[in-house]
Amino acid sequence: MEILRIILPLLIVCVVVVYIIQTAKKRQGDDKGEKTEENYMSEGMSIGICLGVAASTALNGELAIGISVGMMLGMAIGMSIKKK
Repeated sequence: MEILRIILPLLIVCVVVVYIIQTAKKRQGDDKGEKTEENYMSEGMSIGICLGVAASTALNGELAIGISVGMMLGMAIGMSIKKK
């Protein structure tokens, strides 16, 4: 269980960094003067915070780490989903 507490945060951070880099590369050529973009970033952040607190409490971990990681993942997922 100790090795899971060490490797899991590193794995999550690596996946998020790769996702952000891929999204930045994809958006680099899409600059057409659009300043407003409709997405679910705020909804993703709030749901991510709730899930981060729940996961942190269930794993007896640090609450602050759960909140921040949950918010980061929720924001990344929410930004990738466009509103119709």
